[in-house]
Formats: sequence, C-alpha cells, structure tokens
Amino acid sequence: MRSPVIPSAPDLPGDAVDVRFARDGSGFALLGECRKTGCRQRVAVLDKGGDAWRLRQSPLPDTTGNDGIAAELMVLGPGRALLTEGRWPPPERTWFTSDGGRSWRQGSSRPPGTTAVVPEGGALVEGCLRVDREGNGCERSPLLAVLPATGQFRTLATQPPLKGVISPAGESAANWLFVFGRDPRSGQPALAVSEDRGRSWRTSRLPGAQGEGGAARVVAAGKVLYAARPGPLPDETDVKNGLLSLHRSTDGGHTWEQVFVHRKGVEPRSILGVPVAGADGSLTIHSEDGVWRSTDGGRSFARRAGSGGMSGWVTTTALFYLWGDSFGAGNWRLSADGVRWASFDLGGGT
Repeated sequence: MRSPVIPSAPDLPGDAVDVRFARDGSGFALLGECRKTGCRQRVAVLDKGGDAWRLRQSPLPDTTGNDGIAAELMVLGPGRALLTEGRWPPPERTWFTSDGGRSWRQGSSRPPGTTAVVPEGGALVEGCLRVDREGNGCERSPLLAVLPATGQFRTLATQPPLKGVISPAGESAANWLFVFGRDPRSGQPALAVSEDRGRSWRTSRLPGAQGEGGAARVVAAGKVLYAARPGPLPDETDVKNGLLSLHRSTDGGHTWEQVFVHRKGVEPRSILGVPVAGADGSLTIHSEDGVWRSTDGGRSFARRAGSGGMSGWVTTTALFYLWGDSFGAGNWRLSADGVRWASFDLGGGT
C-alpha cells in the first residue's frame, strides 16, 4: 500500500499542534497561534482527494496567559472528528463534527451509559471519572469507547481482566484492540487483546518486563507484533523518554518474546512515540539521539546514516504512521507501510 499524497499548506496561521487522518486520506489539523497573552486555536480540514487544506470555524476557546495548547484531536472517520478541551479536572468539554468541521456539537467526556463494543472507526480511551485524593491524577477508572457516529463516550461493558492502571496500547490492521496493565496473579506487566472490538479479552504476560515503566505500545506488520515499553532508565539520567524493552509476537499476541532490553550505553536508549514496523521486516526507533533500524526482529540496531539528535515523534493514525519533527517546524510525514514516506508541511504562516 502506498502512502497517500498529502498537500502542503505552510501558509496556515499558527503552528500545527496535532494532525490526524481517516483511512480515506482525509484529515484534520489543530492549529495554535500563541502570543504572550495566550493562544488562538484553529482547525484546518483536508477533504478526501482534496488538493488543499481549508480553515474551518473552531469551537475551541482561546487560551490565556501561559496555558498553551492542551486540546486533543481525534479523527473518527471521513469528515468526523472530536476535539477535547484538555482542561483539568475532568470531565472535559468536547466538540464533535460529522461534516468536515462545518458545524460542531458540544458534549462531554463523561459517559452516560455503556456499550458492548467499540464500533469500527471509534476509539478506545482511558477513562478518568474521579480525581485522586491529591488532585493531581485519576483514580482507577474503566476504559471508555468513543462512538464514531456521535462523538459520545460510553463505558465499555466488558473490561480487560487486568489490574492497576489500564491503558489502550494500540490497534492492528485486523481491528484488534490492545491494552496494557498488570497480570492479576503475578502483578507483572501484561497485555490484553480483543479480536471482537472489546466484547471479550485474552491476556498474556510480557516476559522480562520489570520496573515502573509506562504503558506499552503495540504496532503490527502483517502477522508480526511488536510491543515497546517506555519508561525512566534506572542508570541514565540524561535520557527523558527511555526505552526499557521491546517484545515480539508471531502468534497474534498469545505469547511474547523479549528481544531487546535496556543496557547502559546501548542504543537505542530512548523512543519518541511508537516503533515503526516496516513491511520489509525492519523495525525502526526514532530516539533522542537519531534513528535506529533493526533487520533482525528488534534484537540489534544500527544508526541510520546521517541521523542524530532529536529525530521526531511517531504516532499511528487510522493505521498509518505519522511522523512530526521534534521542533515544531511544521514538517510531517505519513507512511502506510513503515518504509515509504510522503512528506508535507503545515502551518507557520501568520
């Protein structure tokens, strides 16, 4: 599958804070234009097959002072997007569009009911229904589904059989859903996978995963799955986004093999976003010190020629990989196979 060609729009006002795409190549961009007194928030939309991004009315209020841009953008299908205000404490205000940003309907992140399934095109998100005693985080809350037809939140009826903080960990091309938490018996890091959009779950431990790390992120290339576990490194204080371990599965996540574990001074020591599993069998890590590529299933890595320093942040959007530069310069790349990339520029205009 070739990466879709995305038009550039460097004259859009402000900086492109977030960009998301639907499977048909249409997309939305959240723009922020910040001054000393606050930030103005805008939305740009790319229609399917469109040759240009177009500014649409944004429902997000301008921020003041040093608040910056905290809003989140989620694309739920062609012409469908959800904006979440990003204010603390929850619940947060939301705005949903089903007509490419021409109109928006205000809602809330509080779920009014339950759903048995995460509909295709919808999203599985971490819930936050109550603030903890310190007021700085959330008490454990059930996972929520965002409905693509309305942008409303619902509590998922069947929760994954994990304990601790449970976080979404990714989605495969087969529409499988992955979540990360702790094995209820051993307390060790584990993943749960649903092959039926959240109706049922099976779990598997991540062997060798130790310590207090972040939630694993799962990516897929065909039948091969990779799980990257980020977290603070115990012996390298100069690394902010540490890479603790990499795990590989060839049986649909029933079992996992630890193929890479952090060792002092051995690169890649960090990971910016998610790993990139290429259709050519490669695995690429964008790090704080260049781009690293493996051709042996993540067991060893070589630096990509000419790379060094902060190498950009990688996310997944509608099963495509999306790369954004580390310095907010408006440079983006999109890849459908993790090998070939289509570049485009957004924002930076006045």
